[in-house]
Amino acid sequence: MKFKKTASALMASLLLAGAVSLPALAADGDPMVIAPAPGEETHGYQMEVNGAQTDVSVPILVPLRTVAEALDFTVAWNGDGTVSIDSGSMHTLITIGQDSYQAITSLEGAVGATGPLSLGAAPVVVGGATYVPLELFDILLGNGAVTLEDGRITVDTGAGSGAVQIPSPWVELDTMEQAAEKAGFGLTLPAEAEKYAERVYQVMSAENGAILEVLCRSGDDRMIIRKAPGSGDISGDYTAYAQERTQTVGSLSVVMKGEEGLVSLATWTDGGYAYSISVDAARSAAEMAGLVRGVR
Repeated sequence: MKFKKTASALMASLLLAGAVSLPALAADGDPMVIAPAPGEETHGYQMEVNGAQTDVSVPILVPLRTVAEALDFTVAWNGDGTVSIDSGSMHTLITIGQDSYQAITSLEGAVGATGPLSLGAAPVVVGGATYVPLELFDILLGNGAVTLEDGRITVDTGAGSGAVQIPSPWVELDTMEQAAEKAGFGLTLPAEAEKYAERVYQVMSAENGAILEVLCRSGDDRMIIRKAPGSGDISGDYTAYAQERTQTVGSLSVVMKGEEGLVSLATWTDGGYAYSISVDAARSAAEMAGLVRGVR
């Protein structure tokens, strides 16, 4: 069984509203449930497979700027892959891609810091937004200061408590035309998209423009297609695939990733835009190339 780590429309909000069944992400149709972890594990979700509890806890990631600024922290991106977060009382410096966190006092004349800590997930950037483990704010504000219930983060700083509701970064639209107007560019889908029972059109604001996503699904089978200005991998799929190769599809250089000779993810750049196709049911390289040819 493999758990596909995808920061897509389904995962970008990172399960902030209780138990969620994810059969589409389990191999061979096995049901997978992620529910709040027991006891003191208030910042992660426990993974359950086929009704059996596992010892795997999935950290909750939240949008850094949204939460930090709501809690009166200042946030500064330093241009070198690091981000500074400071409340005036405590501060930290995080590095994108590194699961290492430390809280240091900001009070003049005071000395104090935690040791470097692993929170189970590194900071990541999705669509121009930085996501960090929710537990980081517990470290900065004091153990037990942050709790999560029914999708609402509650913070107790000792001087009172308040709640911060985490909004979804995606805006859902009814039609492709509306999504294209919102994003500022259009997206042509491959013919296979018509075979899916449902298509969900979504747009997320990003640092250099917007990401337009179409989620095609029939039951547990999904295909996710994205387009955004720029280059690079915009898929939000952080699965460590065993195989990766670059294949020429027409005039395009397409990176294909997957396992056992099949492809689950394709990414490429064309005409100033980055594209991606992610599928739950892995395809042959030829089949994925056919999908790529149909996307513009």
